[in-house]
Amino acid sequence: MLKKFFMNVLSSFVGAWLAILLSALTFFILIVGIIGILISKEAEIPKDSVLRIELNGELLERETPLELSLSSLLAGELDQYQSVETLTAAIGEAKVNDRIKAIYLDCGALSSSPASVNAVRDALIEFKASGKKIFAYADTYSQASYFVATAADYLYLNPAGSVDLHGVGGQTLFLKDLFDKVGVQFQVVRVGEGKSAVEPYTEAHMSDYARRQTMEVLDTIWNQFSGELARSRKLKAGDIDSLINRDFISVRTAQFALDKKLVDGLKYRHEVEEMVSKACGQEETLENVATPQMAAMSNTKWSPVNNMLDNQIAVVYACGEIDGGFGGIDSQQTVKTILELAENDDVKGMVLRVNSPGGSAFGSEQIWEAVETFKKKNKPVAVSMGDYAASGGYYISCGADCIFADRFTVTGSIGIFGLIPNIQGLTQKLGMNVETVATNPDALFPTLFEPMTPAQTAAMQNMVNDGYELFVKRCAEGRKMKVSDIKAIADGRPISAPTALRLKLIDYIGSLEEAVNWTASQAKTGNDFHIGIYPQVDDTLGLLLGGGASPRLKSLMEGMSSDHVNSKILDALRTILGEDRIKALLPVSRVRI
Repeated sequence: MLKKFFMNVLSSFVGAWLAILLSALTFFILIVGIIGILISKEAEIPKDSVLRIELNGELLERETPLELSLSSLLAGELDQYQSVETLTAAIGEAKVNDRIKAIYLDCGALSSSPASVNAVRDALIEFKASGKKIFAYADTYSQASYFVATAADYLYLNPAGSVDLHGVGGQTLFLKDLFDKVGVQFQVVRVGEGKSAVEPYTEAHMSDYARRQTMEVLDTIWNQFSGELARSRKLKAGDIDSLINRDFISVRTAQFALDKKLVDGLKYRHEVEEMVSKACGQEETLENVATPQMAAMSNTKWSPVNNMLDNQIAVVYACGEIDGGFGGIDSQQTVKTILELAENDDVKGMVLRVNSPGGSAFGSEQIWEAVETFKKKNKPVAVSMGDYAASGGYYISCGADCIFADRFTVTGSIGIFGLIPNIQGLTQKLGMNVETVATNPDALFPTLFEPMTPAQTAAMQNMVNDGYELFVKRCAEGRKMKVSDIKAIADGRPISAPTALRLKLIDYIGSLEEAVNWTASQAKTGNDFHIGIYPQVDDTLGLLLGGGASPRLKSLMEGMSSDHVNSKILDALRTILGEDRIKALLPVSRVRI
């Protein structure tokens, strides 16, 4: 019996150690695989290469670390989004790199906002000036990938494929009826009738004003978008709308798309790849392929190493919601970056690349002041607007010496609001009673558990009014306009780039590169300047093996923990009740194409 007991203990001990060793070995193999993926980015571009760009999935403004999860690691799948930053840098490199002979656009279900795809498309059009060719192919073109593909010299579609054209729009869930049922009320204080970001919480339907202002922006975007498609394919104005509204082109055959001149030919993937390989002097099999990451790393102007060089124009990315959490703009970090660049003698000027629907009014003011401090060093500042530079996004932009926007940028939305939840009805439905003990009547104001009094509402409105007046003042000073002229358009409505140009809220319709060149000319750097990219994006390998390894790996395990889910819910409530309750946020849903 004793012998059997020891044998069981020994077998359990050995089994446990074998499991530990097996787990360690698996983890080691995964890490080696990740390192291989990352190192492959920096491999030398072979001679007679093709830059292959896969236009599929989400297109973001900047590169992000590889998305890590237990399932993706175990399955050997590492999802990495494409970025405007990497694609445009890679296309710019391909234009001047003698080793890259052509670009092959492998198109699919690309999803993005209009300004992002337009930036990639403009880079491709610039690439064609080199005399090199662009080939595009898709099994099925999404509207976004098709728009980019129309810059190609040769545009092909699978004989069994289709072209999905449908227009532009966005959808918003209106939740008032749901909140009424559960006993939750949202109390609103705002300035600007067009500041309709609060409507999903307070209304059952979109207001007429919000619908009208949203359609004005969408119509402007679509008229430019469809007009460019028509010009590229040598179609008449209005043909694109007819194909969508009358012919339901998204569900028609490939032959129909060919008949309507949307594509140049119907070919299978291997046929197109044979064409591309032969055009580049390769054999029939497409072999020498450069990835966007590989090409971007080879780029001289936009290389990350330029952050350490002199005679530098700094490009500071401000992407996402301001102080909106992970993946957004951290105002403290952004301020720190800008102030450090202001003190850096190697930095001669700055371009603030803004792609933000807004967010915290307080955080916006801090970034605005940092930009002013940078300007006091007699260094020029330009803003380059991406998909959005609205509300708080415009707040941090308005002080720049010069503002550039993409023709599809949504900007303006000058106004602020406060949104204070009251869950008293919910607690009553659940049989909960909240008792308050405090030294002062308003000691706990605002609180989740009771509505604001008229005096409290008036105090909150005064705070919002003060914030609005400061926002308008910043805009007037930055744009050298009268406060009254800003107020005439500062009702919270989003504004398209062409309208913003007419209203003098921006200076030029132009790209990030044009903003950089303008800044360099103002800084008198000459043509021999470098471009520094800030802030640096954390690399996946560093997150795993560097100082961030433990939190990163811990997060993989936390995803399976109920405690982790509960903490996320508490974090959301804390955000709602956070100290900074005043928002400058875009009132429309994200526009998708």
